[in-house]
Parts: sequence; C-alpha cells; structure tokens
Amino acid sequence: MRKIVMILCGLVCLLTACHDDDEPEAWEKGRAARTVMVYMAGENNLTVHRGTRYLRNDLNEIIEGSKHLADNQRLLVFVDSMVTTKSDTLKDGRGLPCIIEVHGGQVYKRHEFGQEVCSSDPAVFREVLQWMTAEAEADEYGLVLWGHATGWTVHTDTIASARTVTKGYGQDDGSDAGGTQRRWMNITQMAKAMAGLPKLKFIFADCCNMMCAEVGYELRNATDYLIGSPAEIPGNGAPYDKLIASLYKSGSDLYRGVIDAYYNYYLDEYRNDSDLKGCSLPLAVIDTKQIENLAYRTRDVLATFTPEYPKSASLGNIAFYYYYDTPLMYDMRAYIKHNATEADFALWDQAFSQAVPYYRMSMKWLTIYEALLASFRQFDQNEGQYGCVSMFVPKTNYYYTTGGFQYNKTVMNFSWAHVVGWPQYGW
Repeated sequence: MRKIVMILCGLVCLLTACHDDDEPEAWEKGRAARTVMVYMAGENNLTVHRGTRYLRNDLNEIIEGSKHLADNQRLLVFVDSMVTTKSDTLKDGRGLPCIIEVHGGQVYKRHEFGQEVCSSDPAVFREVLQWMTAEAEADEYGLVLWGHATGWTVHTDTIASARTVTKGYGQDDGSDAGGTQRRWMNITQMAKAMAGLPKLKFIFADCCNMMCAEVGYELRNATDYLIGSPAEIPGNGAPYDKLIASLYKSGSDLYRGVIDAYYNYYLDEYRNDSDLKGCSLPLAVIDTKQIENLAYRTRDVLATFTPEYPKSASLGNIAFYYYYDTPLMYDMRAYIKHNATEADFALWDQAFSQAVPYYRMSMKWLTIYEALLASFRQFDQNEGQYGCVSMFVPKTNYYYTTGGFQYNKTVMNFSWAHVVGWPQYGW
C-alpha cells in the first residue's frame, strides 16, 4: 500500500528551496526551546524506487507537520538526494546537498554545500550536526535519522569503502559524484562522530533494525532516548505530518506520541488489505540512562543459563527481526524469558522495564526476505513475551563463524557484547 501523501502547492521539487536567492531568512526569534534536526541520507533508492519518491514524499509531510510548530520550536533538515531527473538538478547540473529550515509550512534556505559529499561519512555527519546546533541554538536538541540502516550488522569497524556487505546507517551510493561504491556509516563511528556535541533529547531512527540493545548502548552518551523499530520498516517510513508535534514534547509524551502515531498509522493504512490487515511494525524506546544497568543485569542472567553455551540455551521459536542469509536480531526479552528461571527473569525484567519503558509489538511487518515472511507463521504468537528490542545471540552456523559476515566476531566491535560477557563463553 502506498502512503497517502499531501503534495504541497508551490514545492516544485525537493531541492528548489535550496537555491532560491530571493528566499527570506527563517528565524528572527532568538534561542529556541528545542531544535529538531532531520538527517535525510537519501542518495540511494529512497530518492526514487519503482516510481515512488520516498524522500520527496516524506519531506512534504515534514513541511505539512511544521504547521504545528510553536514560535520557539525549530526544524532543520539536511537533504542529500540522488539526481534522477532534470527537475531535481541545481544550476550546475548536480543535486548538491543542502540544509533547509521548515516552519509554518514554509521552506527556507539555510546552507548549501558547494560540492558533493558522502552523507554516510562520519566526518560529514558530524559537520552537519555541528552546523545545525550552532546555527539553530536551543535549550534542547533532537535528531531524526532518515534512510537505510541495518543496526549493528557490520563487516568492520570503519566506514565502508568497497565491500557492500558492510552496513550500519546511511547508504550513500555516490551517484552525483560519479562514484560506484556504496558506503555506510557504522554505528560505532556514528557514536564517535557525536562525541562532544550537545547531548540530544532523543534520536528517532526512521530506518530499519536500529532498536538493538547493541545500538542503544553504543549511543547512550549521545542521547537520552532512542526511538525506533527492531525490524524492517516500510519504504514510506513515518507519517511525519502526524508525529512532528510529538517530537517537541517531553518524557513519555515524546516517545509515546511518536510510537503511537507511527504504529496506528499502519494499522489504519492496512485495515482494508486482506493480506496485511492487523500488520504494523514493532516499535520501542530505550531510555539510555537505564541501559547500562540493563547490560549488567543481562550479564548476570546469561550466567545462569549459559555456562556451557550454546548447549544450555535455546532460541525456540521466538521472533527474530532480520534475515540476512540467516536469522538475526532475536527479541531479547523473549530470549531471556525462554531460558531463565521464572525468578531470574522477573528480576531481569525489572531492569528491562526501566530501560525500555514503552513498546508496541506487531507479529508481522513488511519485509523483503521471503524466509522471514515465512517465519511469521512459525513465531510464538504470545505477544506478552516480546519487548521490541533485539539482541545478538551467538551461533555456530556458517554465517556467524565464517565468510565475510562472521557475526560472532563483528558484533564484538560493540561495547554491549563485552559488558554482557559473550567473550567469556568462548565467542
């Protein structure tokens, strides 16, 4: 099903506002209460895929949602798209990245890059956030990560250069610069790029597979809350016109508003589809102030049932959220519940409830993997055992131990794996 999109009159193309010399300055009201920054890494098939312009559609929704902003709320958007038609190009023939400000349904030029950049380069990512936080001073900041992502699943601990299996966040295909390499930014590098910047109130990851314990722990010093899905998300992404206002709320009103708007939108979108009725996507929030305690409690509970791991632990038929040649990213709450004693699980679950104060589970979601689609019928349908946050679980099969992936090895780039103690079991 295609997302219903409001196409705004006057928005000729998504980059037009970035080079209009007659555009007025957007902000004359001093320091804001909160500035929300949207990082649209769209130099890939999200610019256009089978005729659908995901980036432009979501940008239109963002503009529509900006009509709900108060005078002390700011919204900046970094846009890096792929040139697909003549109308997408700037005067020099390239779709150069730009930063725009959106307020009251209007788009204002703020900054235009003089050359093509790789949006998945950690240095570029940091430069953009530095510019936004300096130019749009506020008491608080929030960040929306828009684009492709695969959570912790990476090949090495550096930005990808040649190997397409290296993933993380961003996927910049380099089309405008004439490049042929697909590049991603690993989450470990993202965390390093954000060091020393103002700590964010939230990161809303509108991209696949980011709600992992490994990602939440890695970004704990960058943000108070991480909001997103452990699973794949639809290409249409979040309904921004319906949730922009929630990005300026506080505490539980913030994350509940975002999650409910996202979750309910797809329930409603699919209500008349015989195949997808009842389908949405799992969503959760991680309170990063509590995730270190969760890591230690996870270390303690793993020790109760993994002394001879993997012989003494079972994955049963609990849900996993990703399939890349093999099942990956199992629901951590269901995994602990399946293997720990009732008393040990209850103690662990207290820490989980503090670290993951809100989530909504869906037992099926859109996926490009036929094997995962078939697995929906096999998953334990007891929704009460799930927590919508995934965790790496070591295995002995080929993809975990051999070849270009070696998940048992590459996950060790993440601090979470060491805190919970996977190396002590021989991994």
